[in-house]
Amino acid sequence: MKRLLLILAIAVALSALPASADPPKPPANRNVRYGMPGEAKPDPAHKEAYLIDRPQYVMSYNDKHKTANWVCWNLTAKDIGRTARGAFEPDKGLPKGFTHITSANYTGSGFDRGHLVPSKDRSDTEENNDAVFLMTNMVPQSAACNQKGWERFESYCRTLAEDGKELYIAAGPHGIGGVANDGTKKLTIGKNAPFITVPAHVWKVALVLDKGTNPTKNTRVIAVWMPNDDTVTDDWPHYRVSVAEVEKKTGLKFFPLVPKEVSEVLKEKPDAVKVTVHKR
Repeated sequence: MKRLLLILAIAVALSALPASADPPKPPANRNVRYGMPGEAKPDPAHKEAYLIDRPQYVMSYNDKHKTANWVCWNLTAKDIGRTARGAFEPDKGLPKGFTHITSANYTGSGFDRGHLVPSKDRSDTEENNDAVFLMTNMVPQSAACNQKGWERFESYCRTLAEDGKELYIAAGPHGIGGVANDGTKKLTIGKNAPFITVPAHVWKVALVLDKGTNPTKNTRVIAVWMPNDDTVTDDWPHYRVSVAEVEKKTGLKFFPLVPKEVSEVLKEKPDAVKVTVHKR
Protein backbone atom coordinates (compact mmCIF):
# COMPACT_ATOMS: atom_id res chain seq x y z
CA MET A 1 0.00 0.00 0.00
CA LYS A 2 2.84 2.39 0.91
CA ARG A 3 4.50 1.61 -2.42
CA LEU A 4 1.29 2.44 -4.30
CA LEU A 5 0.94 5.73 -2.42
CA LEU A 6 4.55 6.59 -3.28
CA ILE A 7 3.95 5.94 -6.98
CA LEU A 8 0.81 8.10 -6.91
CA ALA A 9 2.69 10.90 -5.16
CA ILE A 10 5.44 10.85 -7.80
CA ALA A 11 2.86 10.89 -10.60
CA VAL A 12 1.11 13.92 -9.08
CA ALA A 13 4.43 15.73 -8.67
CA LEU A 14 5.41 15.11 -12.29
CA SER A 15 2.04 16.30 -13.56
CA ALA A 16 2.56 19.58 -11.72
CA LEU A 17 5.80 20.35 -13.57
CA PRO A 18 5.55 23.15 -16.18
CA ALA A 19 5.16 22.12 -19.81
CA SER A 20 8.29 22.10 -21.94
CA ALA A 21 9.17 25.53 -23.33
CA ASP A 22 10.74 24.04 -26.44
CA PRO A 23 9.29 25.54 -29.65
CA PRO A 24 7.48 23.23 -32.07
CA LYS A 25 9.72 21.34 -34.45
CA PRO A 26 10.10 23.24 -37.74
CA PRO A 27 8.81 21.68 -40.96
CA ALA A 28 11.25 19.55 -42.91
CA ASN A 29 11.30 22.06 -45.78
CA ARG A 30 13.83 24.79 -44.99
CA ASN A 31 11.70 27.38 -46.81
CA VAL A 32 9.05 27.36 -44.07
CA ARG A 33 11.27 27.01 -41.04
CA TYR A 34 9.13 29.53 -39.16
CA GLY A 35 5.82 28.28 -40.48
CA MET A 36 3.42 28.88 -43.35
CA PRO A 37 1.50 32.18 -43.34
CA GLY A 38 -1.79 30.67 -44.44
CA GLU A 39 -3.78 27.61 -45.33
CA ALA A 40 -2.54 25.10 -47.88
CA LYS A 41 -3.20 21.39 -48.26
CA PRO A 42 -1.73 18.78 -50.64
CA ASP A 43 -5.24 17.71 -51.58
CA PRO A 44 -6.40 18.17 -55.21
CA ALA A 45 -9.89 18.94 -53.90
CA HIS A 46 -8.39 21.97 -52.16
CA LYS A 47 -8.18 23.94 -55.41
CA GLU A 48 -8.09 27.45 -53.94
CA ALA A 49 -5.26 26.72 -51.48
CA TYR A 50 -3.35 23.78 -52.93
CA LEU A 51 0.02 23.09 -51.32
CA ILE A 52 3.01 22.95 -53.66
CA ASP A 53 5.99 21.73 -51.64
CA ARG A 54 9.30 21.88 -53.52
CA PRO A 55 12.95 22.11 -52.46
CA GLN A 56 13.05 25.60 -53.98
CA TYR A 57 9.92 27.02 -52.27
CA VAL A 58 6.58 26.26 -50.61
CA MET A 59 3.44 27.69 -52.21
CA SER A 60 -0.29 27.98 -51.72
CA TYR A 61 -1.72 27.90 -55.24
CA ASN A 62 -5.17 29.13 -56.22
CA ASP A 63 -6.61 27.48 -59.33
CA LYS A 64 -9.53 29.91 -59.31
CA HIS A 65 -7.27 32.93 -59.75
CA LYS A 66 -4.55 30.99 -61.64
CA THR A 67 -1.88 32.49 -59.37
CA ALA A 68 -0.36 31.69 -56.00
CA ASN A 69 -1.95 32.98 -52.81
CA TRP A 70 1.53 33.15 -51.32
CA VAL A 71 4.94 31.57 -51.66
CA CYS A 72 7.73 31.15 -49.08
CA TRP A 73 11.45 30.64 -49.61
CA ASN A 74 14.75 30.76 -47.77
CA LEU A 75 17.58 32.84 -49.25
CA THR A 76 21.29 32.55 -48.50
CA ALA A 77 24.43 33.35 -50.46
CA LYS A 78 24.61 29.71 -51.59
CA ASP A 79 21.35 30.14 -53.54
CA ILE A 80 22.87 32.86 -55.72
CA GLY A 81 24.95 31.80 -58.69
CA ARG A 82 25.46 32.40 -62.38
CA THR A 83 23.02 29.97 -63.94
CA ALA A 84 21.39 31.37 -67.06
CA ARG A 85 17.72 32.31 -66.84
CA GLY A 86 15.31 29.50 -67.61
CA ALA A 87 12.27 29.55 -69.88
CA PHE A 88 8.67 30.02 -68.80
CA GLU A 89 6.96 26.63 -68.60
CA PRO A 90 3.55 25.31 -67.51
CA ASP A 91 3.60 23.58 -64.14
CA LYS A 92 3.14 19.92 -65.01
CA GLY A 93 3.19 19.06 -61.31
CA LEU A 94 -0.36 20.36 -60.83
CA PRO A 95 -2.99 17.68 -60.21
CA LYS A 96 -5.49 16.51 -62.77
CA GLY A 97 -8.34 18.98 -63.10
CA PHE A 98 -6.17 22.07 -62.55
CA THR A 99 -5.58 24.59 -65.34
CA HIS A 100 -2.08 24.61 -66.80
CA ILE A 101 -1.25 28.25 -67.51
CA THR A 102 1.32 28.81 -70.24
CA SER A 103 3.48 31.78 -71.15
CA ALA A 104 1.13 32.45 -74.08
CA ASN A 105 -1.70 33.28 -71.65
CA TYR A 106 0.21 36.47 -70.80
CA THR A 107 1.10 37.43 -74.38
CA GLY A 108 -0.33 40.80 -75.40
CA SER A 109 -1.90 41.36 -71.98
CA GLY A 110 0.02 44.50 -71.08
CA PHE A 111 1.46 42.84 -67.98
CA ASP A 112 4.81 41.22 -67.23
CA ARG A 113 5.14 37.62 -66.16
CA GLY A 114 6.15 38.70 -62.68
CA HIS A 115 8.16 36.26 -60.57
CA LEU A 116 7.20 35.81 -56.93
CA VAL A 117 10.38 33.84 -56.18
CA PRO A 118 12.94 35.75 -58.27
CA SER A 119 15.06 34.02 -60.87
CA LYS A 120 18.32 35.16 -59.25
CA ASP A 121 17.24 33.84 -55.84
CA ARG A 122 17.55 30.35 -57.32
CA SER A 123 20.44 30.79 -59.73
CA ASP A 124 22.81 28.25 -58.17
CA THR A 125 21.72 25.35 -60.40
CA GLU A 126 19.73 24.92 -63.59
CA GLU A 127 17.23 22.68 -61.79
CA ASN A 128 16.54 25.28 -59.12
CA ASN A 129 16.21 28.07 -61.65
CA ASP A 130 13.82 26.06 -63.80
CA ALA A 131 11.55 25.64 -60.76
CA VAL A 132 11.01 29.39 -60.43
CA PHE A 133 10.14 29.70 -64.14
CA LEU A 134 7.07 27.52 -63.73
CA MET A 135 3.96 29.58 -64.45
CA THR A 136 2.54 28.88 -60.99
CA ASN A 137 5.27 31.24 -59.71
CA MET A 138 4.06 34.13 -61.92
CA VAL A 139 1.56 36.92 -61.38
CA PRO A 140 0.45 39.57 -63.90
CA GLN A 141 2.56 42.56 -62.88
CA SER A 142 2.78 46.04 -64.37
CA ALA A 143 6.13 46.76 -65.99
CA ALA A 144 6.83 49.62 -63.57
CA CYS A 145 6.10 47.50 -60.51
CA ASN A 146 7.97 44.44 -61.73
CA GLN A 147 11.01 46.17 -63.17
CA LYS A 148 11.41 49.05 -60.71
CA GLY A 149 10.47 48.88 -57.02
CA TRP A 150 9.85 45.12 -56.90
CA GLU A 151 13.10 44.28 -58.68
CA ARG A 152 15.07 46.76 -56.58
CA PHE A 153 13.82 45.14 -53.38
CA GLU A 154 14.67 41.69 -54.77
CA SER A 155 18.22 42.90 -55.43
CA TYR A 156 18.49 44.42 -51.96
CA CYS A 157 17.50 41.11 -50.36
CA ARG A 158 20.20 39.32 -52.36
CA THR A 159 22.75 41.91 -51.23
CA LEU A 160 21.87 41.10 -47.63
CA ALA A 161 22.27 37.38 -48.35
CA GLU A 162 25.63 37.94 -50.03
CA ASP A 163 26.72 39.89 -46.94
CA GLY A 164 26.14 36.77 -44.84
CA LYS A 165 22.52 37.16 -43.78
CA GLU A 166 19.90 34.44 -44.03
CA LEU A 167 16.45 35.51 -45.17
CA TYR A 168 13.05 33.88 -44.83
CA ILE A 169 10.78 35.51 -47.39
CA ALA A 170 7.09 35.35 -48.24
CA ALA A 171 5.40 37.10 -51.16
CA GLY A 172 2.09 37.16 -52.94
CA PRO A 173 -0.62 39.09 -54.77
CA HIS A 174 -3.63 40.80 -53.23
CA GLY A 175 -6.91 42.17 -54.50
CA ILE A 176 -8.22 42.37 -58.05
CA GLY A 177 -7.49 44.97 -60.70
CA GLY A 178 -4.12 46.28 -61.88
CA VAL A 179 -3.08 48.84 -64.48
CA ALA A 180 -1.64 47.55 -67.76
CA ASN A 181 1.20 49.14 -69.69
CA ASP A 182 -1.29 51.10 -71.83
CA GLY A 183 -2.87 52.66 -68.73
CA THR A 184 -6.06 50.60 -68.73
CA LYS A 185 -7.24 48.85 -65.59
CA LYS A 186 -7.80 45.13 -66.00
CA LEU A 187 -9.35 42.63 -63.62
CA THR A 188 -8.17 39.59 -65.56
CA ILE A 189 -5.99 38.75 -68.54
CA GLY A 190 -6.48 36.20 -71.30
CA LYS A 191 -8.23 36.58 -74.65
CA ASN A 192 -10.15 33.41 -73.92
CA ALA A 193 -10.55 31.21 -70.86
CA PRO A 194 -8.64 30.47 -68.71
CA PHE A 195 -8.61 33.98 -67.31
CA ILE A 196 -5.86 34.97 -64.87
CA THR A 197 -6.68 37.36 -62.03
CA VAL A 198 -4.70 40.60 -62.10
CA PRO A 199 -3.82 41.66 -58.53
CA ALA A 200 -4.30 45.22 -57.30
CA HIS A 201 -1.19 44.98 -55.12
CA VAL A 202 1.79 42.74 -54.48
CA TRP A 203 3.44 42.31 -51.10
CA LYS A 204 6.59 40.81 -49.64
CA VAL A 205 7.82 40.11 -46.11
CA ALA A 206 11.48 39.33 -45.36
CA LEU A 207 12.82 38.10 -42.02
CA VAL A 208 16.55 38.93 -41.91
CA LEU A 209 18.73 36.79 -39.64
CA ASP A 210 22.39 36.32 -38.88
CA LYS A 211 23.21 32.82 -40.09
CA GLY A 212 22.68 30.15 -37.47
CA THR A 213 20.46 32.30 -35.24
CA ASN A 214 16.76 32.46 -34.44
CA PRO A 215 14.56 35.57 -34.35
CA THR A 216 14.70 37.89 -31.35
CA LYS A 217 12.81 41.09 -30.60
CA ASN A 218 15.65 42.98 -32.32
CA THR A 219 15.60 40.98 -35.56
CA ARG A 220 15.14 43.04 -38.70
CA VAL A 221 11.95 42.44 -40.68
CA ILE A 222 11.16 44.23 -43.93
CA ALA A 223 7.66 44.32 -45.42
CA VAL A 224 6.59 46.09 -48.61
CA TRP A 225 3.18 46.73 -50.17
CA MET A 226 3.21 47.93 -53.79
CA PRO A 227 0.42 48.96 -56.16
CA ASN A 228 0.27 46.97 -59.38
CA ASP A 229 0.35 50.00 -61.65
CA ASP A 230 2.63 52.42 -63.48
CA THR A 231 3.21 54.73 -60.50
CA VAL A 232 5.81 52.45 -58.86
CA THR A 233 9.33 53.90 -58.79
CA ASP A 234 12.78 52.49 -58.02
CA ASP A 235 12.46 53.86 -54.48
CA TRP A 236 11.35 50.60 -52.87
CA PRO A 237 11.82 51.86 -49.26
CA HIS A 238 8.91 54.23 -49.95
CA TYR A 239 6.61 51.17 -49.98
CA ARG A 240 7.65 49.80 -46.59
CA VAL A 241 4.86 48.96 -44.16
CA SER A 242 4.59 46.93 -40.97
CA VAL A 243 4.04 43.18 -41.10
CA ALA A 244 0.91 43.79 -39.03
CA GLU A 245 -0.48 45.92 -41.86
CA VAL A 246 0.14 43.17 -44.41
CA GLU A 247 -1.57 40.70 -42.07
CA LYS A 248 -4.56 43.00 -41.65
CA LYS A 249 -5.00 43.42 -45.40
CA THR A 250 -4.41 39.80 -46.41
CA GLY A 251 -5.69 37.82 -43.44
CA LEU A 252 -2.40 35.91 -43.32
CA LYS A 253 -0.35 35.24 -40.18
CA PHE A 254 3.42 35.36 -40.57
CA PHE A 255 6.02 33.49 -38.50
CA PRO A 256 3.57 31.23 -36.61
CA LEU A 257 6.47 29.14 -35.28
CA VAL A 258 8.27 32.15 -33.79
CA PRO A 259 7.41 32.62 -30.09
CA LYS A 260 4.45 34.97 -29.82
CA GLU A 261 6.21 37.40 -27.51
CA VAL A 262 8.87 37.85 -30.21
CA SER A 263 6.70 37.84 -33.33
CA GLU A 264 4.30 40.45 -31.94
CA VAL A 265 7.18 42.90 -31.51
CA LEU A 266 8.60 42.17 -34.97
CA LYS A 267 5.28 42.75 -36.69
CA GLU A 268 4.43 46.08 -35.09
CA LYS A 269 6.63 48.67 -36.81
CA PRO A 270 7.77 49.22 -40.41
CA ASP A 271 11.48 48.75 -41.10
CA ALA A 272 13.27 52.06 -40.58
CA VAL A 273 16.84 51.20 -41.59
CA LYS A 274 18.20 53.92 -43.87
CA VAL A 275 18.57 52.57 -47.40
CA THR A 276 20.06 54.47 -50.33
CA VAL A 277 18.63 53.52 -53.71
CA HIS A 278 21.10 54.56 -56.39
CA LYS A 279 19.77 56.00 -59.62
CA ARG A 280 20.22 53.86 -62.71
